[in-house]
Amino acid sequence: MVEELANIHEQISKQTIQPDVIDLYIDEDPAVGINNRRNRIADNMLLLREKVIASDADLIWQVEGDGVFEDNTLERLLGHYRRGKDGDVYSGVEVGRHRLYCIGAWHINDNGTEIQSVDYQLEGIQKVDAMGLYCFLTSRRTWLKGYADWEDEVWGPDVNFFLSTSADKYVDMGIQIGHKVKNGIIRVTDESTCNAKYWLENGKWEFKQL
Repeated sequence: MVEELANIHEQISKQTIQPDVIDLYIDEDPAVGINNRRNRIADNMLLLREKVIASDADLIWQVEGDGVFEDNTLERLLGHYRRGKDGDVYSGVEVGRHRLYCIGAWHINDNGTEIQSVDYQLEGIQKVDAMGLYCFLTSRRTWLKGYADWEDEVWGPDVNFFLSTSADKYVDMGIQIGHKVKNGIIRVTDESTCNAKYWLENGKWEFKQL
């Protein structure tokens, strides 16, 4: 899902392993405001679903247009996938840009009343329940089991996409993705990076920065 076409061409072209097919969806009128953006992401994922259904690819590497990747990002994700179970999901880590600079990868309890970001100080491969759509690799079969709907949950449609599939999901804390903003690039190593927790209490969502 691309808003910054020049950037994503640059990020893909520098990869040590190249995708066999590159298919870009360009959102020419990006939504403004967090709720509007979440609804738009859900709509855009339905459009991407049509592309994946029409594809004969074995694996899908999905990225967003405002990411800044190391040149071995796809190579490392592919290596993790080949060593894991067929259908698993592998991603790097990226910090969000909407007021809260935690990593967009999450642990969620069984009844969906508590969600906590993966600890940015961890290393290696970490199993998670969901992550963002910024840079992940999985099988076409697993991708098509996901649905990115959104009905005013405290989390976004990206989390719902991964929760809707039973595949195991992992993030490599060493694959750190820069997040482009108007004034520069937000990175996991920035001092502003934090951990975050949301929980449902007496019918109301509470929040704490950890």
